[in-house]
Amino acid sequence: MSHQWDQVISNFVIKTGLGLSAGIVASALLFKKRTWPIAIATGWGFGVAYADAQRVFHPHHVPGVQFEKKKPVV
Repeated sequence: MSHQWDQVISNFVIKTGLGLSAGIVASALLFKKRTWPIAIATGWGFGVAYADAQRVFHPHHVPGVQFEKKKPVV
């Protein structure tokens, strides 16, 4: 369980940081230093990290993944 939390937290930090960085670069280069590209890109990074966390903690909700029930061995 702690391995899952470590993975989720590192994904959150990395993806939110990448979104923030991309937003800052886009704001500086393309949008005359406005703040909305930073907010949108950071939110996008957070959303991607949240979706990955859902896949880590609830893999049965991922489309196309099937789990087979194993019969108990006596």
